[in-house]
Amino acid sequence: MTTSQSVVTEKRYAKGFTWPEYLAYIGSDKNLSRLMPNGKPRPNGSERFGRNMDEFTLTDDETAQLRALPKLKVLVLGEDWCPDVFRGAPVVAAMAEAAGWSFRMFQRDDNKDIMAEFMNKQGDQEFESIPVAVLYTEEHEYVGHWIERPQVANDYMAGMQKRFTKGPGETDADMRKRINDEYRQLQTSDEWDRWRHETVREIIALVKQSLDG
Repeated sequence: MTTSQSVVTEKRYAKGFTWPEYLAYIGSDKNLSRLMPNGKPRPNGSERFGRNMDEFTLTDDETAQLRALPKLKVLVLGEDWCPDVFRGAPVVAAMAEAAGWSFRMFQRDDNKDIMAEFMNKQGDQEFESIPVAVLYTEEHEYVGHWIERPQVANDYMAGMQKRFTKGPGETDADMRKRINDEYRQLQTSDEWDRWRHETVREIIALVKQSLDG
């Protein structure tokens, strides 16, 4: 991919939300008037973003590694109702602040042309997985992109999918409630925080590999 072929021009990038602007937008009437993909009303995700911000702190080593990288620009594509976004976007925002990178946030469903460039390709299928973090040089040359969640989280979720089987005496509703309860508990666990730090590790590795290569 080259930026000359991308819909994300420097002018388009500059139109994205800064992190403070995005946090204010989440609970705004303009955002809450946007329906969910399933047609249901959009919940106010401000508390979930705030909690994930409060619970995450970069380590001294992570901060040092970020400050040693070149100055970059990062674009994050997401939707505020998505757990991977309200966990992952605050991580990328914290990375950008520590590294001195420019940061812009775009809502996926208002920017489908951007999403089309960064689909999650698995075999012969493509998915609109979010968040996507796209890295550029300060001159707006494409560096690389990272999709959705770290590998350890993918492995964990693959195991969780196997639990979508009714236990003895469970109804479909019972099974859904059990899975939802487990997922809510996961969001306040050490494992959830591990995913945050693995996100940092993977994005740093992506940048180093791309720039060194």
